[in-house]
Amino acid sequence: MSESIYNLVPYEEPAQEKKHHRVTSKATKPVVPYSTFGCHGSTRLLGAGQVSKKDGAYFGPPKPESGLPRTYSPERSSSAERKTSESFSYTDRRKGVVPSKTDRPILGITTSKNFITANAVEAILQVPKRTKAPELNYMKKEDFGKVPSYLTQVKDEIRRENEMIERYVKQQMGEIERTPESFEELTQDERDDLLDALKSKWDYVNSQYQKFTHLVVLDTAGQIRRKEQYETALQQLETDIERLQR
Repeated sequence: MSESIYNLVPYEEPAQEKKHHRVTSKATKPVVPYSTFGCHGSTRLLGAGQVSKKDGAYFGPPKPESGLPRTYSPERSSSAERKTSESFSYTDRRKGVVPSKTDRPILGITTSKNFITANAVEAILQVPKRTKAPELNYMKKEDFGKVPSYLTQVKDEIRRENEMIERYVKQQMGEIERTPESFEELTQDERDDLLDALKSKWDYVNSQYQKFTHLVVLDTAGQIRRKEQYETALQQLETDIERLQR
């Protein structure tokens, strides 16, 4: 014991208590495989003594019996073997040994390589890099803001189809399609010739009309009808001549 001031104090060892040995019977008791609740007494409960014990019914899977060797699954066995094997270490991630301070570099190393030729050959054999395609600006296109040509063609096709459908419907309804009137502008020579022809016709109709002017009383219906026809023709010719002379 090491030196201590407590060694000077008298020490009394405590009295040891006597252990009382438990007396147990050496006779083996029979094992009851079912519950004995309610089986004693003059009145036996309904269903007493019928509950049997099952492995894993209440407290998980059955446990292995004591004294038997424990079995391992393949995964556990591989992990156990891995623990017993040598520790793993990386071999491809180790750096080189650090040179000592006494090591000297090798001097005077030369090469016969022609770097100019080597660089030229490397530049010739080098694969060109892929350049990014420029972004398309649709506002700078030639036909920007214009109606596409294919839309004009589609509109013409639709118009022709509608016209064909209208003609077919009119034919089925019995309607007669009339062609629109077309006019053609006359030249100056054709206009002068037409004006002369109208004037000569007016002279002829006027000479025929003068034959009825001296008659005061028209006796027949034919005379009255011819006189009215001459007056109407002269009036129409004068109107046409005035239009052409404008």
